[in-house]
Amino acid sequence: MYHLLLLLLVLLPFATADAHAAAFCNNATCGGQSIAYPFWLANSGPNCGYPGLGVSCNENTPILDVQFHQYRVLRIDYANRAVSLADVDAWNTTCPRLSFSLSVDPRSSLQLTPSNSNLTLLYNCKAGVSRPSAVKLDGCPEQSMAWYVLPDDDGATGDARAYGCEEAVTTPVLMSPRRPANPSLREALSGGFQMRYDDRSERCGACEQSGGRCRYGRIEEHGGTGFACVCDDGANKLRCGDALSLCLKRQKLFLRF
Repeated sequence: MYHLLLLLLVLLPFATADAHAAAFCNNATCGGQSIAYPFWLANSGPNCGYPGLGVSCNENTPILDVQFHQYRVLRIDYANRAVSLADVDAWNTTCPRLSFSLSVDPRSSLQLTPSNSNLTLLYNCKAGVSRPSAVKLDGCPEQSMAWYVLPDDDGATGDARAYGCEEAVTTPVLMSPRRPANPSLREALSGGFQMRYDDRSERCGACEQSGGRCRYGRIEEHGGTGFACVCDDGANKLRCGDALSLCLKRQKLFLRF
């Protein structure tokens, strides 16, 4: 018993420090949207959730960076582990000049859902796009030549050069029963698209099963990113309860002697 008490006294400062660090991992609100685990407010504390799910609050607007491009957070559905996003370049405009085609890394914690479809926008095309599904956009301020929008399954992306187009950008859009049968381009892009999030980490899965929350933070010693499992009693290396298990194991070793 004496050895166990001594061990607890040794570990207590570390547990207190971990609990202090865990206190920063609180829920937040931005633009009426609750930012909670596994998302975290990127500009107000440590990495308190999954890598890549840090949300910035810019002028009371929640913004999520996906592959170094900014997307407006429209809604986070925590029950279904889904988030709805809209490209900031396309927000609330009839003449969207998109600059980024989203291509998701299969190793990422964010993946597109089957509820999405794709649209391709062709910019400044020298020749007319003759495809039946092509819709010409007229009257846009930045337009020097013809702009077109097509459904992605039309295969127009590969033919962009054939039409002398300056750029082709593909973006996902959410096709929902709530949407009108023929939404305008503005409605389709402002309505955004849906992604599902997953921890994609064995360590994080084990931590969550033990009742903890994953945290990824900077390790000052080597400048890398370290993992911790945030529990009610502080942060442990692997899962909640590990500190107690370690105490019991060490107690048995002490009792042997």
